[in-house]
Amino acid sequence: MRRTGIITIILSAFLFSSIFAAEVSTITVSKPRVEAERIIVPIELTNSVPMTGLDLPLEYSKGVTLEEVTFEGTLSEDFDFRHANIDNSKNLVILGFIPMIFGVNPDLAAGRGVIANLVFSIDDPTVKSVELTPVTMEDGSHAPMFIYTNEKGEQFDVTPELVGFNAELPVSEVNGGNLPRTFALKQNAPNPFNPTTVISYDLPKAAHVSLEVFNVLGRKVKTLVNGFQEAGSQSIVWDGTDNSGASVASGIYFYRLGAGEFNATKKMMMLK
Repeated sequence: MRRTGIITIILSAFLFSSIFAAEVSTITVSKPRVEAERIIVPIELTNSVPMTGLDLPLEYSKGVTLEEVTFEGTLSEDFDFRHANIDNSKNLVILGFIPMIFGVNPDLAAGRGVIANLVFSIDDPTVKSVELTPVTMEDGSHAPMFIYTNEKGEQFDVTPELVGFNAELPVSEVNGGNLPRTFALKQNAPNPFNPTTVISYDLPKAAHVSLEVFNVLGRKVKTLVNGFQEAGSQSIVWDGTDNSGASVASGIYFYRLGAGEFNATKKMMMLK
């Protein structure tokens, strides 16, 4: 069974000073989960008083793609208006919520819960963290804002004092080891060798892998790997034989790794 390590995301909450004495509403992120190699990041709201609306533009750092924002099973599921405008070219998402727009639903009651789930995919395996920063749009169309309605039915907005938060992505565990952060082809050992040598390589994510040996004329001598492999540190022994099982002659050989879009070649020497 394929295993996917849960990537724990630790974020600092951002707070605002409410006009309600000694009362503070917060937005933070609860424990994420991984589904089909995508990271589900829940956005959690704690509101101390009923809330009429929320506007929240967020920039996210490079190396990730925001695939979608989902609302099913969250506090915002019954909102009349739920909005998520994603612009991956600018690494920007604008979240907007209004519980009552048609005069049917009440304000969001005071409480705590998830209001949206951000679904990310990791594009750059070297990324160690994802920074999320609340922003104000240059044209003024959107800004971090919480909207309330007082006892007289009058609406007003509160501009929170926001602090960017950082999502740290610790190394996941796969098969008891640390998942590599980058693709890498390592030098064989021993080198020179006779009659066997070990070729090792790193896969930060699962991929179709080909590992082949060539002679100095560029002719393929041996196919060592040709198939799908899980993420992790991998190694294979070459016994100095070709695809027919015959021992190769002394000399210089090249081994080439292809894994997804990654390609690398190294040189080794066979001595008899």
